[in-house]
Amino acid sequence: MAIEDKIETYSVHVSQNNFVNYFRSIRLSLESGGTAFIAFPKVRPANWLALHGASTNLFMTEDQFDDVYHVLQTESPVFFTALNLFGLQVGAVHTELDLGAGEPPGEGVEDAQSLEALVRRARSEAGVSAAESSA
Repeated sequence: MAIEDKIETYSVHVSQNNFVNYFRSIRLSLESGGTAFIAFPKVRPANWLALHGASTNLFMTEDQFDDVYHVLQTESPVFFTALNLFGLQVGAVHTELDLGAGEPPGEGVEDAQSLEALVRRARSEAGVSAAESSA
């Protein structure tokens, strides 16, 4: 499980082939020492998120490649989050999350289903405060 893990380096692979169902992929090296592999097939497979200790395999659809690459190219710092918690799964490349705001102020669906709310819940379940995880 990677929670707002800073991306240290990345490599991009664009190919044409007949042995896998994707032509673009990105490999990430994370500040924690972990790694992530993101592939971009036309259709996202049923098993699109796999967490294996310090490594993560994530499948996003091919139309998301440009957005992910753009964030990597234009923002700094950039983070990776991959969670499978209470049946909720997320894989994301993103800028810094605002986790210091505490619990979401509202009780609506949008507040409860934000990435920030899910990360706060994961940290709470693990007994980790936001201050500890950013240290």
